[in-house]
Amino acid sequence: MMKLYLAVRLYAVLALEVIPAPCTGPLGPAETVRCALHRSLDVRQAEQGLKVLTGRRVAAGTWLPGHPLFSLTLAERRRLPDPSVPTGPAAVLNWHATLSQEIEVAGQRRARLDGIDAEAAAQVRRVAVAAREAAAAALSAYYELLGTREELHLAQQVGLCAQALSDQAAGRARQALLSPVDADVVRAEAVRIGQARFEAERRQAVAQEVFSRLLDLPGPQVQIVGTLEDGVKVPEEAQGGEEALVARALLLRGEVAAAEMERKAFLSRVTVLRRERIPNLTLSVFGGQDEFSDRILGGGLSLPLPLPSPVGPGRAGEIAEALARAEQGRTSVEAVRRRVQKEVREALFTWRSRRAALSAFPEDLIPRLPEDLRAISRALSAGRLPVREALLSQRTLIELLQAHVQARVAHALARMVLWRAAGLPFEGETP
Repeated sequence: MMKLYLAVRLYAVLALEVIPAPCTGPLGPAETVRCALHRSLDVRQAEQGLKVLTGRRVAAGTWLPGHPLFSLTLAERRRLPDPSVPTGPAAVLNWHATLSQEIEVAGQRRARLDGIDAEAAAQVRRVAVAAREAAAAALSAYYELLGTREELHLAQQVGLCAQALSDQAAGRARQALLSPVDADVVRAEAVRIGQARFEAERRQAVAQEVFSRLLDLPGPQVQIVGTLEDGVKVPEEAQGGEEALVARALLLRGEVAAAEMERKAFLSRVTVLRRERIPNLTLSVFGGQDEFSDRILGGGLSLPLPLPSPVGPGRAGEIAEALARAEQGRTSVEAVRRRVQKEVREALFTWRSRRAALSAFPEDLIPRLPEDLRAISRALSAGRLPVREALLSQRTLIELLQAHVQARVAHALARMVLWRAAGLPFEGETP
């Protein structure tokens, strides 16, 4: 336990020290995670909880349960004049002094320290959980922002192609090579496609604002670098099957370890209460002087007589409550384990589905689609392609490009969720 306490103290000092975070300049996946951990209030609160436990451990580690007690009594006795009594002092000063100290004899101090160490171990796990959630939220916003930027770039490209097609159709209509109705259809399609650019701009602005506020960055414009394929990879256990991944998650996830340590803290509380029922000894030394000027020195030993509950404070109710909480903690551990298993399996199924959806796009087809859009425009201009067939082909290619970007974003988010569910540290999370 002492090693654990020292590790907690060192972690608290390093974690709470003000260290500049890379929140300026281009932010990649690792820089995003580090910046999020530096700015996250949840992580800061969890780390400050370690300081609270450090103070509590100092209080629980005192050797004596109370301060020494010193008492002094003084009394003066005056004699009345009596002719039959030889002359002596008219007044006599009596005094009595006692120094006593209460001592714990049942190991209460060690039990209190063990309980605090268990709480500190649970708090360390809570810090890790808070860091993991902050990193996952930041990466989710990072991939969303990358996705909206690609969507906006695609909308601008296809908007230019649609406008070029509309201009060519209008030119052919003026030359009486195309009916006015077909020219209006092409123009209407260009307007519809152009509207997608405004929606992409709105989505990109919202994603930018979410990312900036999540990282508490001063300006709305944040320069990020990387692609949707960068950053989080797929855990190796995901290739072998869900059971290996679930076992890894149960071993690494901080929620499980925190629940276990909380249950141990409740059990330590039971031990403390049971030991506190054992009465403490009080040792005392005393001295005094009586009216005959005799000096008295001595010592004493006192022991409280415990009475059973409910006559006296037998701690029976508190012990019963602590035992019930320990049993409740056992149930909480099982609940957390089931939740982790559910999250891992759902994340694994989602990733497999997103991977299959992304792999359905032919790798050799997607890069050719922008050139195919320009070829459609040239074919319409040369009169080799009917207007309605050109519009249908254009819409099909544009929707495929948009679906490909959405599939890449969904696959990136699925990778991140699977990595988080497995309990693995994100790049940039650990120094």
